[in-house]
Amino acid sequence: MTKPTAVMPEYLTAQQVAQMTGFSLKSLEAMRHKRNGPPYLKVGTRVRYRADDVRAWIEKGERVR
Repeated sequence: MTKPTAVMPEYLTAQQVAQMTGFSLKSLEAMRHKRNGPPYLKVGTRVRYRADDVRAWIEKGERVR
């Protein structure tokens, strides 16, 4: 029997991005405020990140200012 593989959702919560990047939730919040973190969108009052955008941001190697 094969083991099921985990599928990453297309849209991630801030908590998931924090785990993925190692940044704290407060750091991600500060980056959103300064507009220098990974691209995000708001769904109502909730913040979501596209998984592909987060990966591209990581690979681009932008540093937090």
